[in-house]
Amino acid sequence: MKFSTAALSLLVVGSVSAGAPKISLVLRDGSFGSVSSALSPELSFTGETDDVAFGMGATFADISDSTAKIPKTFWVSKSTQAGGWTLDAKVEASHQAYDFGDDGEDTGAYVTLNGADEAKKTFVWGSGAASKAGVTPLKVGAKKVFDIFDSDAAKLMISPRYDAETGVAEVVVGVEKDDTKAYLTLSEEEQDVLVEHQINDDTAATLKAGVASGFISASVTNDSDLGTTVLEITPEGVDVEIKKDGWKAGFFCVRGAGEPTIRFSKNVDVGRAFGL
Repeated sequence: MKFSTAALSLLVVGSVSAGAPKISLVLRDGSFGSVSSALSPELSFTGETDDVAFGMGATFADISDSTAKIPKTFWVSKSTQAGGWTLDAKVEASHQAYDFGDDGEDTGAYVTLNGADEAKKTFVWGSGAASKAGVTPLKVGAKKVFDIFDSDAAKLMISPRYDAETGVAEVVVGVEKDDTKAYLTLSEEEQDVLVEHQINDDTAATLKAGVASGFISASVTNDSDLGTTVLEITPEGVDVEIKKDGWKAGFFCVRGAGEPTIRFSKNVDVGRAFGL
């Protein structure tokens, strides 16, 4: 399987003239002790026309280092209807953004396909990668949702999945009732349970544990005037993140370690600032 960069570029040029693009700038910082990381912007450009969406982006790893890589991505997605199904396809070509195999190949494309029949509550998906190293299948899966006792208040979900990269096949069984969701994941390597509960309109909590590994994680999410705050506890430590109006700020405390790792990022819609 091969992808023509020239053909994709022609599609983008046509789309730019037909739709209003969105341009954004993301500034990131790994920690407040690193000034150079704050000068590592991520630029993105997106647009849409009819049922075709497109975008491109570049990340400047460290503008103070002239030899640093500049990962670049370009993607096109299209949605269509067929026989009661909604089909979505996306191709993302990239250079220096991802690894396509163990041979150091960093130029290639990812392809994702998703299908949904909302009336029958049936969903399928699949993905793969293509590069000079060859064509590699990645993930495939399906999901079917059933109403329990013919009631919309209680649902049962069954989802078989396969990850070609790890060779792991698993089945996820989920039950949803009122404000609580529970998922059981079964595979040869592990069996774990994830429980999600909506405490009130502003607060939700989750707990995940494995039969073999024991406690995996617990988290609480709260929406307030301050923004969206997520507190997550894992065996490795405690992580806190706050998001509001394009800002993300957080810190991670490692168990038994000293000072926490602090991070932040800001997404600026440059296109809106210039009236685009």
